[in-house]
Amino acid sequence: MRKSTGMISALVLGAALSVPAGAAQAAPAAAPVSAASLCHSLIVKGNSLNNKAISASEARSYKKAGKYNRSARGKLVNALTACKSAHHATVLRRIVDAAATLIEDAEDLNRKAYVKHDRGAGKGALHNEYDAQRKLHDAIKRS
Repeated sequence: MRKSTGMISALVLGAALSVPAGAAQAAPAAAPVSAASLCHSLIVKGNSLNNKAISASEARSYKKAGKYNRSARGKLVNALTACKSAHHATVLRRIVDAAATLIEDAEDLNRKAYVKHDRGAGKGALHNEYDAQRKLHDAIKRS
């Protein structure tokens, strides 16, 4: 088994490509992200996680749905701060805040459904997740 640190491989690769050894390991610079782009991407990620929570709730996997709800709520809370300078900032933040509240309620209902084996709470969580999905689709259109 070979026990090299990879530096030798980078030097050999750099020599083979006829580039300096330092350039072979240099990482590409990240492009700056605008506030509007960050706002939109956080809302899209929150929507994606909410869709996963809906799928888990439909399969009656309430513990997994609660975890997706928690992650989605975190993305939406971050989106609230990122969307301060958006085009329709007040309307957009109101929609995202309402969706985050619905997802928080769904998280609590999923926890209740998991702990107490209450299918009614699971259905309530699913309805909240669908309502949040509609609000997030509206927010994506506006962002």
